[in-house]
Amino acid sequence: MNVAGRVLLALLAIGWLPLAVASDSSTALDEECIPEPIFEGKVCTVQANRAANVGVILIHGLNGSVDDWRHTLPALAKNFHVVAFDLPGFGKSDKGSQLYSPTSYARLAQFLADRYFSSKPYHIIGHSMGGAIALRYAALRPLRFQRLVLLDAAGILHPLVISKFQAGSLVERASGVKQTRGMAERVSGKLLELADKLPILPTDIVNTSLGRDVVLSGGPAKIAALALSSEDFSFAVASVTEPTLILWGDNDLTVPLRTGQVLAARLAQARLEIIAGAGHEPMNDQSEQVNALINAHLLADAATLAKQLQKVAPATALRSERVASCNGESDKLFSGDYRSLELRDCTNVAIHNARIGKLTVINSRVTLLDTAIIGAEEGLVAENSNITITNGEISGVIAVNAVSSRLDLAGVQLKGSQDAVKAVASKLVCSLCEVKSPHRVGALHDYKSIDNDVL
Repeated sequence: MNVAGRVLLALLAIGWLPLAVASDSSTALDEECIPEPIFEGKVCTVQANRAANVGVILIHGLNGSVDDWRHTLPALAKNFHVVAFDLPGFGKSDKGSQLYSPTSYARLAQFLADRYFSSKPYHIIGHSMGGAIALRYAALRPLRFQRLVLLDAAGILHPLVISKFQAGSLVERASGVKQTRGMAERVSGKLLELADKLPILPTDIVNTSLGRDVVLSGGPAKIAALALSSEDFSFAVASVTEPTLILWGDNDLTVPLRTGQVLAARLAQARLEIIAGAGHEPMNDQSEQVNALINAHLLADAATLAKQLQKVAPATALRSERVASCNGESDKLFSGDYRSLELRDCTNVAIHNARIGKLTVINSRVTLLDTAIIGAEEGLVAENSNITITNGEISGVIAVNAVSSRLDLAGVQLKGSQDAVKAVASKLVCSLCEVKSPHRVGALHDYKSIDNDVL
């Protein structure tokens, strides 16, 4: 979505984190504010256990500060030289109308790593927007960097997907009824899609001092949110190879768990742990469990890590001639192998961990997770339907053939020997997808309104 609609989507996300509270004074910390060359101001840091042989950098999220790590820092300082810092624009660091983007913040993290860990290996931990910064930093391939931890990382999926999720969360909080989420997401999605028709690029705003000062009033949170929404993490996800632990609160109403599922599937060495009873700040909601998981990941030997992060290679051939259908039903779950599966006039259907020769969806709403559609001629045929797919593959001569449908794909590989997508009067949003067809090869992280076209 290369338009000002992304401005709207990003600004909807402002306020992701509550204001931080005072840190735990039981840990002795060394505090200093030092000049930094990226934003040409001062960045304020805290350190603990400088004598440790291995370092850890902590990166907080939007509207946060080092205080967000009040439970994490002392637990890690028992084994590591820990450095936490206030991102410029937040906390005690200098504030201005700078380009507070994940890429710029990652360059600052590299400056700090070179300063504090010039002769020791180190790990990176990032929360929310800090998770996006940590991922971008890891993709820089810095020296001595060893392991990565991401907590409820924000801004990785397409901004339309995130904003729809947050609209649903807003209604869910207000009503207290979880079932209201689906309707709110569908209505907000249709409204947000209209913003795609506006002519201004979000990069035109955040990349110029005039745009930041006039449109965003020089507010660091607004600038950082819009800059985050403008970045595409496809390359970072494809290039990071270090062992990665992904932690996610099971009740995060700010960033969808789907993000963690995509990261776990797409990163070369990654696993996802869902934290029960936690929201968007699992390190504070369930600090003991989170601290134990982080320490175990950072202290594990190579053999243990390899075993934990080993991924099972997907089978290629279908093992079943089973044929199934859904007609006028709701709340059904399908899994396993199917030669063909047809959904007609069905709602709230889920397909998990399946392999399907051909999936036909007519006048229906369905979500797919970790599913491969291995078509001979057509893989997925959709008509007047709403389809959400997380991870997996769709292949065929025509991988996806859609008419009057909305498709939300995240972490999906689309492979068509003729067309990866053939669509009429349909909407397609792709987050961290891959496309291979005669028309296009490579990453796809975009929103498209397709009247009559192919990919």
